[in-house]
Amino acid sequence: MTDILQLPGYDMDRLAAVAHTIVRDCGNVKAGENVYIEGRADSLPYLELLAFECELLGARPIVVAPSDEYRRRRLLELPDEQLATMNDGWIAAARAADIVLTVRLEDGQPQLFRDIPAEKFGASLRGRKLLADVVYDGSRRWIGTDLPTPRQAEAFNLDFESFSDMFWRSLLLDYRELTRRADVVAAVLDGAEWVRITSPKGTDVRMRIAGRPLDRDIGVVTEQAKLSNLPAGEVCLAPHEDSADGTVVFDLAFWNGVRIEDLEVAFEKGVAHGVGARTGFKTFTDTLDSASGDGNVIGELGIGLNPEVGEPCGYMLTDEKILGTVHIAVGDNEMLGGTNDSSLHWDLLVMEPTVEVDGRPLMMDGRLMV
Repeated sequence: MTDILQLPGYDMDRLAAVAHTIVRDCGNVKAGENVYIEGRADSLPYLELLAFECELLGARPIVVAPSDEYRRRRLLELPDEQLATMNDGWIAAARAADIVLTVRLEDGQPQLFRDIPAEKFGASLRGRKLLADVVYDGSRRWIGTDLPTPRQAEAFNLDFESFSDMFWRSLLLDYRELTRRADVVAAVLDGAEWVRITSPKGTDVRMRIAGRPLDRDIGVVTEQAKLSNLPAGEVCLAPHEDSADGTVVFDLAFWNGVRIEDLEVAFEKGVAHGVGARTGFKTFTDTLDSASGDGNVIGELGIGLNPEVGEPCGYMLTDEKILGTVHIAVGDNEMLGGTNDSSLHWDLLVMEPTVEVDGRPLMMDGRLMV
């Protein structure tokens, strides 16, 4: 691997093997396809490994990689009306793509964004929504993933080696077993009317799911199942937007470098109302207030199925996949077949849940019962 751009602190042979797996096995990239790859400047060597794997197959990749520092300067110095727009060239490239690889689902340096006003982020998310509406419109495949960084590990109070290890272990897991587990959970939810979720911290919420399509995120995208996160491992859907009633106590969330713990939210006919939190409550309320559209409406119910993740840390890309957990999102859910149109989609984690589907136990205290 001496002829490639090096990434200090990373095993380039392992990254090359991961890129091979993502492009060929997970993305099913084919000769002649256009591939849009978006990441961060700090991960450029990894993005180039992904791009070159596409080239080896005869596909045509394009790489876009702004830095976190650039994003911070935009947020601080540009007016809201400019942040709320999107470069037409980026949109055109995404529209021309057969598959999009988003390799920046989390900031590489979360600490850079702790002091950014919520309204600035809200404006920026409105701009991103213009691109997202193209990426998720059903015309192309999409894989969302990341490259773990030392600054992320620092933000989550972890050492980088164990954090990185967890990430790659949970990405390169036994996909046959994951698929089997997802099929079993999906069979319970398929055709069901109502889901009730309770937890030791006080969650007790009920929501209607009848007729909503199920998404099995098992790490592979096809023409039939076009969206996936890596690391993979969940079954999710969009509940009826006006159906959620009750209280949810979210154990953990993380937003732009701010950790939110024991967040209590009341849902009334699907609308989320913040009640309080042990830490980070203002970040939650400010984020909802700055979102466009249905940012405060229930958007997703997900069941985590990945056994390799371990303990939650605030890194939601992996936290939401923990086997035996539930995540509930507020905001946009059009990509899941829902009707919420918002600049915000925010997953929030519930640990040790009990989940009943039409009265049948799917999970008890975080243990799958099927």
